[in-house]
Amino acid sequence: MLLLDHAFHPRSITVVGASANRAKWANILFRRLIEGPYSGKLAAVNPARSEIEGVACYPSILDLPFVPDYVQVVVPRENVAGTLQDCVARGVPLVHVFSAGFGEVGGIGPTLQAELQRVLHGGRTRMIGPNSLGIYSARTGLDFSRGCHFTPGPATFISQSGSLCTDVLALGQARGLNFGKILSVGNCADLDWPDFVRYCREDKDTGVAAFYIESVRDGRALFDQLRQLAAVKPVLLLKGGRTEDGARSVVSHTGRLAGSYDGWRVMMRQAGVVELDGIEDMLAALAAFDARTRTRTPPANNADLMVIGSGGGVSVLISDAADAAGLRLATLSDNTLQALGAVLPDAEALGGIGNPVEIPVDRMFGDLQRMAQLIEVSAADPAVGSVLLHVNLIALSNNYDDGGVAQWDAVCAGLRAVAARIGKPMAVVLRNGGCNDMTEALLRLGMQRLAREFALPVFGEMREALAFLRHYRNAGACGHAKTA
Repeated sequence: MLLLDHAFHPRSITVVGASANRAKWANILFRRLIEGPYSGKLAAVNPARSEIEGVACYPSILDLPFVPDYVQVVVPRENVAGTLQDCVARGVPLVHVFSAGFGEVGGIGPTLQAELQRVLHGGRTRMIGPNSLGIYSARTGLDFSRGCHFTPGPATFISQSGSLCTDVLALGQARGLNFGKILSVGNCADLDWPDFVRYCREDKDTGVAAFYIESVRDGRALFDQLRQLAAVKPVLLLKGGRTEDGARSVVSHTGRLAGSYDGWRVMMRQAGVVELDGIEDMLAALAAFDARTRTRTPPANNADLMVIGSGGGVSVLISDAADAAGLRLATLSDNTLQALGAVLPDAEALGGIGNPVEIPVDRMFGDLQRMAQLIEVSAADPAVGSVLLHVNLIALSNNYDDGGVAQWDAVCAGLRAVAARIGKPMAVVLRNGGCNDMTEALLRLGMQRLAREFALPVFGEMREALAFLRHYRNAGACGHAKTA
């Protein structure tokens, strides 16, 4: 059993500092374990209670009738060292400290963190944190965010920011991404980034690893582990503290120096890691690896893009945005232009035949066979590496009383079939902002289902779709691509 499996797949969990007050985080955390799908053994530690939420409560770790696999600590910072001493004495393998107020703050905080390290030194008990948010494990039913589902996926996300963990989980699942594991690691006072990266390499369930890193104690060890991981699995890395102001924020967030971003960039390139520009870029990259795994569609053999959609001005802007993303509009052959003219004989009224192809939204949804033909004819051109389809939801809501919801099932099925036939990456952008609340909510549900059930990536912004296509293409150049 790998060390971090004690957290991701625990047979037993004990929460030290669990509270009977339902307004407190220590109670909310405990209730999520009780009410969620986790089926292992549970216990609480609180010397003032004999039970909490119907679960037995003990005065200390030393009084438990079993040795827990995984201990979560939510006590005041002054009491954490004593709790760790009990865990060491009892032989607890892994402790996760949620309590804050250590190296990330001034005053006595760094001294208290050093005391935690002293308690753990030389022992077998290891610690995640402090200053951590929690853990998500789809297969075990552990979570830190209401409203999430537990459909396992190949992605593991590990972050020094707890809030980014909740953001990535919520935003990712809304886009149809399924995560297997998410971990908030906080200050990394004991277990540090080389340990977390090594786990992702050794963990058979991790198919792609994404990290948000602010700082690390041993940069050389991290580089070695990243290089080994990148040799066998896709690795995505978002570095926090890239600017001077950002580096100062890192010190106040985790109490550690961020280091020069130029040095980080060189390290990522040499290790074979995908450098990310932000959370949206991370989600686009994860969507690219997820789609490639699920559809087995090979990566684009070039950076040339075919654009089909409603709105001429938007198509022009896409051309500019594609260039910024390292993509470009494909130059279609005369045969392709002739074939497109046969599909759209009245194309002169739509801006002419070419790339982009502009077609009003009512024709896109009113004649699904024509839309499928447009995509297939375009994708058959060897110059086209990938296809971008964009739909104006404002126009859609104006053309249909229900905003086009009734047509959505047919669109989903049609696009799925087309995507399977063309054998090239395709992304869909649903540009929204003008629908009424109920219509927009229904369309968003359609977006999620399209991505989740039909394995076709759908985005709300052009830049996200372009980032997805860029990452999808670049995946083919990675050494791990054959095993991804």
